[in-house]
Amino acid sequence: MAHATEKRTQLRSLYVYQRLAMDAACKKLGVPRSTANRWKQDAADQGDDWDTARTAVAMGDETFSNLAKRLLEDYLVQHQATMDLLKNSDSKELSAMQRAEILASMGDSLNKTMNSFKRLAPELNKQAIGLDVLQRLAQFAQTKHPKHVPALLAILEPFGAELAKAYA
Repeated sequence: MAHATEKRTQLRSLYVYQRLAMDAACKKLGVPRSTANRWKQDAADQGDDWDTARTAVAMGDETFSNLAKRLLEDYLVQHQATMDLLKNSDSKELSAMQRAEILASMGDSLNKTMNSFKRLAPELNKQAIGLDVLQRLAQFAQTKHPKHVPALLAILEPFGAELAKAYA
């Protein structure tokens, strides 16, 4: 029984942390695929979903995060290129209705992309929130307490660098 528990733990580790395909993990440990499927299902029944854990590990991986950043950048470049095409196209090429439909579709696409990106790269979302808070604080101070703005700026500038380190 202890042998099976050790193999189960090793299999989970290969699948979740090393992200081997289940067949490859089974082959490496000499475990039948049917046994692996049963172990995985038993774990899920007890609240340990191996697929969810595997996804969480992947999302925390720097390579995955860098890929997410590149995908977002590529999307934004394409989005801007489409906007430029709309701006530069002759009004005879597209009717007002077609332009409106394209803009609505692009807005929906951008919204969905940004929501997905927030899940793919939460550390960048944290950076954006941190910067937004700092900007709102500076605006608030300017409006409500203008005489304190110089002191606040003296603090915010180095603190911004600390935030960048924390979320880098």
